[in-house]
Amino acid sequence: MSTMFESGEYFVRIQDKGGHRKIAIWDRKGDKLLSDFLGPDPTSQFWKRVESLTDSEVASDIKTRVGS
Repeated sequence: MSTMFESGEYFVRIQDKGGHRKIAIWDRKGDKLLSDFLGPDPTSQFWKRVESLTDSEVASDIKTRVGS
């Protein structure tokens, strides 16, 4: 299963890969900024990385969609 959505100036895809969620984020130019697996207990380091590459709105949107 895969979900793709727009958040602010970014595009986000959440994929289920063998029971693990993979997050990919692109900017408006189509450059991939992040492609990483979200662990069962996401650390604040993962979310800080998302925010540093994008903004807090994107991190919040992803958290809402994955139920974190």
